[in-house]
Amino acid sequence: MLFNRQSLLVGISLLSQALAAPLLESRATSDPSAFSDLQRAAKLSEAAYCSATKTAVDVTITKTIYDALTDTNGFVGYSTENKKISVVMKGSTTIIDILNDVDTGLVVPTLSGVTFPSGVKIMKGVYTPWSAVHDTIIAEVESLIAQYPDYTLEATGHSLGGALTYIGHVALAQNFPGKELNSTALAAFPIGNQAWATFASSQSGTMNRGNNVADGVPEYYSSGTEATCVKCVGERDLACSAGNGMYGPTIGHFSSFGVAEGLLGCI
Repeated sequence: MLFNRQSLLVGISLLSQALAAPLLESRATSDPSAFSDLQRAAKLSEAAYCSATKTAVDVTITKTIYDALTDTNGFVGYSTENKKISVVMKGSTTIIDILNDVDTGLVVPTLSGVTFPSGVKIMKGVYTPWSAVHDTIIAEVESLIAQYPDYTLEATGHSLGGALTYIGHVALAQNFPGKELNSTALAAFPIGNQAWATFASSQSGTMNRGNNVADGVPEYYSSGTEATCVKCVGERDLACSAGNGMYGPTIGHFSSFGVAEGLLGCI
């Protein structure tokens, strides 16, 4: 996903901590136990880039997601191994995707099954692609829940797909209250205003953010190995990407927890 300083400044991301702390500090703690789940999310995200249609890692795909106008891609499926119903969104590979990445204007969202508080605004380049496939995704998840009522829910994606995961997490939490939900947004970027951040962070379930050593602001951070996986504290953790000084689509953006992302991962 291509992004610039403006997109970083549009709003704060789903699990942003308060930025009151005046100093950058190194506060991350080693957490290799999280690496396996984060790498699985990265592999699912890679499969979305590679247009998987039948299976992806341990997920059987039941619905391929595609909207021609917004070039929104992904898939929905289920994992008997992990007892999960999965929503996976693809990141940027096309001109339309890149235009969405930089469309940072804020809009008032409206989605079926979601009650947004007054004042919530979301980046148009993320809201428009998600809204184009929202009803299809919710309908497919509802069908799978009927078939696998004891399965939990998950959402994931990388880059633009990670930003779409922020909305997807809220959409799933609101449409299926009471269902256990765990989502992972990889190499994602801020998508909304303070009202959005407050609303999104109040949803049930767990939203993890993960990034590579040379890219972005994560909750989990790694150079691609289990040993280097750390859990970050807030937005000002120098042990994480707050200390790397990186901006824009660096080479580190195209790797996530040891998994190549983008079209390079499909070769």
